[in-house]
Amino acid sequence: MAVVLVALALVLGGGAPASAHAELVDTDPDEGAVVETAPDTVTLTFNEPVRLTSQEIAVYDAQGDPVAASAGASGEEVRVDLAGAADLPDGTYVVSWNVLSGDGHPIAGALTFSVGAPSATVAAPPEPETSSATVTVLRDVVTVATLLGLLVAAGLALFLALVLPRSWPGTEVRGRLRRLLLYAAGAGALGAVLQVPIASVYGQGLELGSIVTSFDAGAVANELAAAALVLVGLGVVVRATSAAAPDRAAGWQLGGGALLSLAGPSVVGHSRAFTPSPLLVATDVLHVTAGAVWLGGLLGLVLTLRALAGREALAAQTLARFSTLAGGVLLAVAATGTFLAWRIVGSWAGLVETSYGWLLLTKVAIALVVAGVGGWNRWRVLPAVRAAAGFGDREHAAAAVTRTVRVEAVLLAVLLGVTGVLVNQSPRPAPVTVASGTTGAGAATAGDLRVLAVMDPRRTGSNTLLVQVQDAAGEPYDPPSNPVVALRTDGLDIGEVTVRSIGAGTYRGEVVVPRAGEWEVQVSIRLSRFENPVTTVRLTVRP
Repeated sequence: MAVVLVALALVLGGGAPASAHAELVDTDPDEGAVVETAPDTVTLTFNEPVRLTSQEIAVYDAQGDPVAASAGASGEEVRVDLAGAADLPDGTYVVSWNVLSGDGHPIAGALTFSVGAPSATVAAPPEPETSSATVTVLRDVVTVATLLGLLVAAGLALFLALVLPRSWPGTEVRGRLRRLLLYAAGAGALGAVLQVPIASVYGQGLELGSIVTSFDAGAVANELAAAALVLVGLGVVVRATSAAAPDRAAGWQLGGGALLSLAGPSVVGHSRAFTPSPLLVATDVLHVTAGAVWLGGLLGLVLTLRALAGREALAAQTLARFSTLAGGVLLAVAATGTFLAWRIVGSWAGLVETSYGWLLLTKVAIALVVAGVGGWNRWRVLPAVRAAAGFGDREHAAAAVTRTVRVEAVLLAVLLGVTGVLVNQSPRPAPVTVASGTTGAGAATAGDLRVLAVMDPRRTGSNTLLVQVQDAAGEPYDPPSNPVVALRTDGLDIGEVTVRSIGAGTYRGEVVVPRAGEWEVQVSIRLSRFENPVTTVRLTVRP
């Protein structure tokens, strides 16, 4: 029932959406802005602290030629200094940026602004470098292996400390549990270490061949902290594990080491990118711990119950302890999963319009099946074990428990695989907009002159109309008097628009556009008493 509540909460708990990891929230100048003079500094503001990578932030003019610039990051702000801004000619410029968000995901985009007047067209900047599928797949595989090893090792440690009765020596069974724990701890520790260099090349958009030469410790500080927690925690667990029943001190070490290692994944998880970050990280740790208790407990039962077939009291005590613990774990998963999903997904659309949402729904579906199997164990199989009389009944009951527990363990392993891929997906990826094609400016010729026109924001309602007159060389040209500008569309003539000079050959006016569609901007340029070329520039206005 608790997992059903999780599923319903995921679908219905829209809530106020949290910000996705590292989104661009403000720029100066604004996107698409037309400024009279080139700014000395372009500022990009994100919703969380970001870091620069080895890929430089670059500035390009409308023809795609690079413009000298340098960039630096401080907290949520990235500042791009334009060298020789005062000498930049009129036209459109593109700032192609790429940064690394707090959860290790690289994001990129482009800011377009114009000086004086927009260029008619703008060349797309070079695509940012991204790692190949080999790096991405390897990152997912290592993440899954790390999670599986970590949760098995920590879960078995908690099983030994909290579930398996210490009054039962069970040296042979405890020896098997210890060997499995050691193998799992080795896999988890190795994966945690490998995640660091892989995250470094992935964050910089590089390939595996650059792991050594391009390693950037600053870009993977979180991964280094996570690896340290996992290594130290698992080291404590391994040291406290033996083939003998743990005493009180060893039990505390098993539990403490397991919890310390389980804090590692939350240091690099999506929860760090959402607010309130401390609460989400703590909730994430509890969520991961619940998964470890569940998986480790199931594996522990698989390796233990057959050995307890002739000891009904011990078998019932073990099952009862795990059942009670699993019930609390299920409630913890329900509460923490609901809270995390509410903060991270934040909308109906996030569940069906992103790969993260579909993977999350898959995870919930598997969790529902696991909960069903667990309920069968709790209310049907456990009473059968307690009621078993005679060797045959005890063997039959033990076999039934072992089968259902194995199914539950396999389903949880699949659930972990989905989770391993899920943590490397973007919950709500910020759209990456790279400037290319038209800028919304229209152009036409008037004799030997060229006329550019653009409206901002090109939507119904109030707009700023910019008109620039250029000579044959493309330089701004000042006619003897201001041009006469009129605006009309099919069936509607607004008439003349008053414009004033704001720079060489550049004029600005304010106009209210009552409806969307294609509008004609008629520009009349009086050059002399007998020469008055007229041209029409067509602009599209959106609703």
